[in-house]
Amino acid sequence: MRVEPYDLSALPYKPVQIKRGGITGIGHPDLVHSLVKLLNVTEYDQELKIVVLKKRPNLILQTSLSAGNGFPWPKQVIKRFKWRGIQNFLLSPLKDSKAFKSYLAACHLLRHGLLTPMPLGAVNLRKLRFIRSNVYVTESIENYIDLKSYRDSTPHGPAGMTEVLKMLAEYVTRMHDSGLLHRDLNLSNFLLAGARGEYKLYLIDLNRCRLKSRLSSEQRAIDLARLDLKTWQELFFRHYCSDRFDQETMLRIANLCRFRRHSWRQVAKRTNNFRKRMKLK
Repeated sequence: MRVEPYDLSALPYKPVQIKRGGITGIGHPDLVHSLVKLLNVTEYDQELKIVVLKKRPNLILQTSLSAGNGFPWPKQVIKRFKWRGIQNFLLSPLKDSKAFKSYLAACHLLRHGLLTPMPLGAVNLRKLRFIRSNVYVTESIENYIDLKSYRDSTPHGPAGMTEVLKMLAEYVTRMHDSGLLHRDLNLSNFLLAGARGEYKLYLIDLNRCRLKSRLSSEQRAIDLARLDLKTWQELFFRHYCSDRFDQETMLRIANLCRFRRHSWRQVAKRTNNFRKRMKLK
């Protein structure tokens, strides 16, 4: 596992590394035993009281793992990654697991003062270097609304949406300034918790993140292209660009990327049955 160039110093606990045969991982010392068990999905129903939050494309559960009394994060979210296509599995000997990438990206965000559910562990099982199973564990965020739902419902009207857009722009600007590309920056991956005036914004789904020394304006715009803000798009870009970037150029790049992605989805939809028969999906 390659920890550099990520910095784990922002964690409020000292993580331990796990090495047991083909099992490797990192996480909170109180959860080591539980993390290893999570690699076997059949043990979930036998030993854990779980709530299934999502089944596809990855299995996401909420539970309380065995930990000492007074454990600061009594509820956890478990994300068990599934393979999308045989080609990804065949390339797995050359890559870190998605769970481990998520853990390191979360540590990076925390190091730069950006909220994400507290990373509590990442563990994976390899056989002949191929990743057979990998699981990521975080704290569970309670009483939140994702930004896609907030955009659709605007519970506090235009003024509330403007307030949230400023928070979002500040978050993403600081993330990009730190060198991190999310690469799946859609509104559903932002969780807004707390009451108005005390909002906290969390970013999730970090397994595609990449860390670079510096991001160009083009890279930033491409990352922002997935933010489907609809009529709020220009206002968001105004906050994000400020006096640092040319808003018109950034919007043009983002809209072009959005058009290309939409076109590709149409092609993927038409070839769905063929890709299933060829086991490419």
